[in-house]
Amino acid sequence: MSKENEALALYKTLCQTLDNMKWGYTKEEDNFVVRTSAIGKDLSMELYIKIDAERQVMYLKSPMPFIVPASERDKLAKAVIMANYSMLNGSFEYDLSDGYLAFKIVVPYMESLISEKVCHYMIMVSCQMTDKFNDKFMALVDGEMNLFDFESFCKQ
Repeated sequence: MSKENEALALYKTLCQTLDNMKWGYTKEEDNFVVRTSAIGKDLSMELYIKIDAERQVMYLKSPMPFIVPASERDKLAKAVIMANYSMLNGSFEYDLSDGYLAFKIVVPYMESLISEKVCHYMIMVSCQMTDKFNDKFMALVDGEMNLFDFESFCKQ
């Protein structure tokens, strides 16, 4: 099966998963992209899911609904390290130069058939991790939480 056909098959599985979850989403079929959102305990979460046919990976990004101000970026870098160390799957990507922060999870699929259960898992883990940490990162940025308290939170 060609890389393009593998990507298309996975894209159909991803869309079927979202249909079965009864989630609304928008599609960019030519680019194998899906955009959706979820509401967590406190902040909404945007989800961008792309299947990269050339690299043979499916990835999901959930950007934080804020940009980290320059004055808080070093502190947030430490918090991202703590958060990432506490997770089994996925990680936060952080651009120190512009303050962009997002949760990301990647699923390679070369010569594999990815099930709806894997797609569902990827979406749910992303929502759980984003919801768990988004308000804590924001509290750090706003000065409502310090790194000691954030570290304690990560160890729970």
